[in-house]
Amino acid sequence: MKLQHILLKEHCYFVTTTVKGRKPLFLEQKNAKILINIIYKQRLRKRFYLLRFVVMPEHLHLMLVPSGNNTISFIMQEIKKGSARLINANGRIKGKVWMDEYYESVIRGERDFIMRMQYMANNPVKRGLVEKAEDYLYSSINSKYETDIETFFSGSETTPNTKPSK
Repeated sequence: MKLQHILLKEHCYFVTTTVKGRKPLFLEQKNAKILINIIYKQRLRKRFYLLRFVVMPEHLHLMLVPSGNNTISFIMQEIKKGSARLINANGRIKGKVWMDEYYESVIRGERDFIMRMQYMANNPVKRGLVEKAEDYLYSSINSKYETDIETFFSGSETTPNTKPSK
């Protein structure tokens, strides 16, 4: 049975998607960088406001707000399709990279927002990948990445036109 997805305009979503077979594909730096670059490419196309992300070894968490007429379904299709194509092209894996589905939930208030932000920041620490959340290389909690939190909550209409740090 296919999951039903809802779209609420200008609402914040917490999204999770998983690598097929839960393989730790993103332990390899090159694959993690491919995925992060695809996320930022979609951000540059102003498909969404990026509030936070964390790339775990076998899954991805995103907190975002779709912009314009973009849907979570379209955004996830673009992220998964683009990253799978490049990971396959680099010979890192052959065939299907992602599970078909993803899971999203609408953030329901400040408490839920804070709880999800903390969860994402602490996920690599809890898994023993780093001691401090800000040291994890594949999370927007790391200062080398820019997000749209201030832009979104300030009411500004434009998404910053920036790329991820290398």
